[in-house]
Amino acid sequence: MGVTGLLTLLSMLLVSVKLVTCAPYKPVCDKTVLDMFIKEARELETAMDSCNIICQFPEDIMVPETKLNVGEWNKLQTSQQAAEVWNGLVLFTKAVPRITDFISDASLKFQVEKIHSDIRSVVHLFKSLNLQDEAQTSQTEGKTLPVRTFKKLFSVYTNFLRGKLRLLVMAVCREASLPT
Repeated sequence: MGVTGLLTLLSMLLVSVKLVTCAPYKPVCDKTVLDMFIKEARELETAMDSCNIICQFPEDIMVPETKLNVGEWNKLQTSQQAAEVWNGLVLFTKAVPRITDFISDASLKFQVEKIHSDIRSVVHLFKSLNLQDEAQTSQTEGKTLPVRTFKKLFSVYTNFLRGKLRLLVMAVCREASLPT
């Protein structure tokens, strides 16, 4: 292929390629963004209602404890809250790849990959609020909870999003005077 052939091929490729415009990112403090993650987590949790023996893990998977006393939570400094949420996100980030090894069902594998993608997006949301720096300044160790089923894992994840993460994001957005 000569130079003219190469140029012809390149021009054909460039003409046939459509420019794709990405939708702008929603503001981090937009309540609907977090609501979307919560909705997807609830849907996965509900999907696990009919799951049988394939939905059990051969070992305990550690996830963050989600029980929350709002009064005590509000007394914590933002850095302590951020550290607890960050530790929880780290636990979920480690848990999902571990449970992937236990999955043989393609549909279940897809759901776990979806939750893994959502967790990475929540981590990105956390970082975009510049909370990671605050989380690292506080040495708070969060309590953990062992789980052995997908249903329980997704339930804990849903509660984590609805509780600690939501409260932290709302507080940070209020402090920064950003609309929630």
